[in-house]
Amino acid sequence: MKKGLILVILVISVFFNVSCSKKMIKGTNIEDTQDARDILTVFGYYLKGFKEKDPSVFIPYISKEYYDTNGTDDPADDIDYDKMIEILNSDAYKSLEKVSVTCVLKDLDFEENNGNLAKLLFFFEVRFKMKTQLPPEENAFIAHDGMLNHKISDNNQMKFIKEDGEWKIVSGL
Repeated sequence: MKKGLILVILVISVFFNVSCSKKMIKGTNIEDTQDARDILTVFGYYLKGFKEKDPSVFIPYISKEYYDTNGTDDPADDIDYDKMIEILNSDAYKSLEKVSVTCVLKDLDFEENNGNLAKLLFFFEVRFKMKTQLPPEENAFIAHDGMLNHKISDNNQMKFIKEDGEWKIVSGL
């Protein structure tokens, strides 16, 4: 009798744990909600546009309130919406070649007091080539193409704000 009761209690507790558990977006630890899916869609447009060097893909998803301190106290390196658009249209940005982006999503947090603010935490690795002004080195085994390989990797957070029912990037590009 005791074994049967224990088995029934165990089955009931497993049922409640499974039925009450939150559904996660596949491949992430992010709860599957409409807001989370909308934010990840915006993030996807950003990745697509960045990789293709076509900022017009994600500029519509940048908030006019965009502001980023670049993680420093120095206001000289702060970037607002207009400065971001200037960077995205610059010759330096356009000169990037063979851009490759890899991201690992870590977490998506919504601000408790304001459901219209969210923060996406992720790890990224960007690889690209950029023209160099340095003279080519003499090397019998490698033909120099006038380009330098670059790799940047780091943890980042991108912040989002919900404006008129749509999620927009407000910092972290």
